[in-house]
Amino acid sequence: MKRTDKTANAVNDDIFQEITDKFLGCLEQGRIPWQEGWNRTDTGFIKSDGKSYSFLNSLLLALQGCTPGEFVTLAEIERRTGKSKEDGSVWALFNKVDGKIPPTHRVYFYGRYRLKDENGKPKVDEKGEPLFARSHFLRAAYVWQVGKDVNCPLKFEKKREQKIINPIHEMEALKLQYQAREQIEIKIMNTTPAYNPKDDYIHMPEINLYKSSEAYYCDLFHEIAHSSGHEKRLKRDITKRDRESYSLEELVAEITSTCILHDKGIATTATDKNSMAYVQGWARALRSDPTMVEKACKLAIKATNFIYSGKKNND
Repeated sequence: MKRTDKTANAVNDDIFQEITDKFLGCLEQGRIPWQEGWNRTDTGFIKSDGKSYSFLNSLLLALQGCTPGEFVTLAEIERRTGKSKEDGSVWALFNKVDGKIPPTHRVYFYGRYRLKDENGKPKVDEKGEPLFARSHFLRAAYVWQVGKDVNCPLKFEKKREQKIINPIHEMEALKLQYQAREQIEIKIMNTTPAYNPKDDYIHMPEINLYKSSEAYYCDLFHEIAHSSGHEKRLKRDITKRDRESYSLEELVAEITSTCILHDKGIATTATDKNSMAYVQGWARALRSDPTMVEKACKLAIKATNFIYSGKKNND
């Protein structure tokens, strides 16, 4: 990463702005940023340690034209090959385009710092391992895709799960599972879909009023996503009505719903277009708060995991 004279806060702001610009740019091109083929348990975008990238980083890699695979840093390339950039030998491993080394892809992470006691000594756990806390500042890292950008050895390869055979049945089963576990009523009413946070219930029109079952479940799981934020569940600020809080919650609900539809194989071109148009309606709010995309992605994947499992501590 290039050195800069900017403060940490300014660099942090630049990164959030870059994330937002990529996100909005994808919408303007007529693509949904989060439809790129990952599922709840495996993004398909793999780090050099074999773990999947976070939802946000998977989304950002997809926005940069990447396909699922293994991604490595320059330091990891040097470790795997024993070659060094200092003597130039490592660069021979790269797949060159027009005689140039292909550009790197950017991912983001929060930095860490070591915890210290009142005497300034590093804190350790019961095993003597150093304790760290997460920094409030984002950092950018540069990665290359193994086999596509660079010819270093492939270390990890994950096979994606098979798609659900009967997605409509699976969506209904997930709804009933969530409804029973969370003791939440879904009332059939002659009105628009909505979630009532005060009395903790969802009301939906009859399914036969929709053009398709897929459209019905898209709306239903949008409202279920809202309900996941109730104070007895994930405790999001779903009752605040200021524009910033409302915009964030709507973005969280729409990303959550669309992720579940894609995960279950029920998403269609029509549901994707509706979702894209809905999120585009909040573009002004996203531009006014560049941190909103990062917040929404983090909260949406937590909501998705909660709807599936009921666990509140999933990242």
